[in-house]
Amino acid sequence: MDASSCAYWHHRPAHRIRLGSPEAPPVLLVASAHDPVTPAEGARQLRRLLPGSRLITLENDYSHGVFASRGNACVDDNVAAYLVEGTVPPTDRRCAGPGLPEAP
Repeated sequence: MDASSCAYWHHRPAHRIRLGSPEAPPVLLVASAHDPVTPAEGARQLRRLLPGSRLITLENDYSHGVFASRGNACVDDNVAAYLVEGTVPPTDRRCAGPGLPEAP
C-alpha cells in the first residue's frame, strides 16, 4: 500500500494532530549506521523534528532492513515494546551491529 491510498480511507479523525507538535505521540525511528538506501543522517534530522521521539541506531551495520531481520535483540526488543505497548526508550539508543564487510 502506498501513501496515496490513505486518501481513500473512510475513517476521518475527529481531531488532527500536527506531526511534530507537543501533543503528537512519540515516534520510534530505527536506522542502520551505514544503510546504503536511507542514510542515517536523514533519521537523525527527522528525530530532531519530532519532540519526544527516539532513534535507535544499529552501529557497525550496512543493511537496510534492521527490525526482525538481523536477530539483534537490542533493536528487536525496543521496536517490539513500541509496537505492542506504545513505549519509546527513555533516550536514543545505539545497538551493536554485526560488523562491516572488509575491503578485498
